[in-house]
Amino acid sequence: MRIPQRGKEDGFVLVSVVMVLAAVSAVLATAILQSRANAALVRTRADLALLQGMADGVVRLLAYDLAVGRTYRATGLGLPEDGTPIACPLGGGRTLTLSLEDQGRLIDLNQTPRPALEEAFARLGLPDRTALALSAEIVDYRDSDDVPEPNGGAELAQYRARGLAYGPRNGPFLSADEIGRLPSMTPEIAGRLQPALTVYNEGGSFDLAALARRLQPSAVTPPAGGRPVPSPRQYFRMSATVAQGTARAGRIGVYALGGSRTGTDFLVWQPGVAPGAPALDHPACAAIRGALGEEGGTR
Repeated sequence: MRIPQRGKEDGFVLVSVVMVLAAVSAVLATAILQSRANAALVRTRADLALLQGMADGVVRLLAYDLAVGRTYRATGLGLPEDGTPIACPLGGGRTLTLSLEDQGRLIDLNQTPRPALEEAFARLGLPDRTALALSAEIVDYRDSDDVPEPNGGAELAQYRARGLAYGPRNGPFLSADEIGRLPSMTPEIAGRLQPALTVYNEGGSFDLAALARRLQPSAVTPPAGGRPVPSPRQYFRMSATVAQGTARAGRIGVYALGGSRTGTDFLVWQPGVAPGAPALDHPACAAIRGALGEEGGTR
């Protein structure tokens, strides 16, 4: 039996309409999903901007507290100045982790003489031969000549012999991270030394006994005799990280409180999230929450 031509046309139209509706539905669904994704992205960016703003505010608060404390000899927040991380609960399920470190307590890669470097590295647990070699390489990296230091120095020829495509800077270290470029350095040694190093201790003097007690409390015998070496308290490294769920934002700054580089200002201002570490609560958390407009840490 033959189907009338009109029936064929109606069937074709029906199929076409269904296909068009399916296509429109797919486009609408894609648009809805894209809109939701965009909205989620906007919310995420807004949340990160808020966290970043809070971290920035805390670092500026730490700098202000130091400046006011020096000017008026006030105690202020009273945070530890040895880099100990502090944890402060904030509202909205957020957590603040911050630290403050006086760079005058650390070994300066540019100003510390080689004998003091050798003694410090040995006190921090390095074998004598390694301490001698690294100290010589540090001096060769920062001095302007091309003559290797005796007993382990390294100029361009020694870098090439180690298969390195670069050589010493023949100028000051720009950051403590540059120790990774030394020929005898390893990641393990760098991880041990880096917390003790800086490029912001202009005097070059430091309290080795206190530094050894802090970084190697059970493995290092502090040097006997001598008076504690006070810090000039001129440069401070400070960091703040604010976390909420899986989102985190942070700020790292190096603040000059005098010294020869500038007046009172930030020398370093860069985003950065502090590595995870056990953190201590501190009475200053209440004042910091107040400065952030937080009434407590459980909202």
